[in-house]
Amino acid sequence: MIDKRPRQSEEPGSEPEIIPPDHAGRGRPSTRVFPDSHSAERIYIGKPGPLGTIVMVLIAGLLSAAMLIMLLGAFLIFLPAVILFVTAAIVVGLLRIYFQRAP
Repeated sequence: MIDKRPRQSEEPGSEPEIIPPDHAGRGRPSTRVFPDSHSAERIYIGKPGPLGTIVMVLIAGLLSAAMLIMLLGAFLIFLPAVILFVTAAIVVGLLRIYFQRAP
């Protein structure tokens, strides 16, 4: 039978490092970067706490509200122009019919 597991290289330090849950971040947000010997970086990110989650939700809400305000602002600026073009098209159409009938 063929072994379908990926082969690990024989270099020292190439096995994945297993970090116990109580050691990885200890429940507070943190970011640590350790350069590896093979020019790779390992990034450890701790879980955000309740305050961090609330702040992220508030920032996302503020950004969404700002985008909505900008979208509505663009709509309100272009609305009179669209009404003007539609009105002009209707008037031109009516004038065309009027001038074609009266020779």
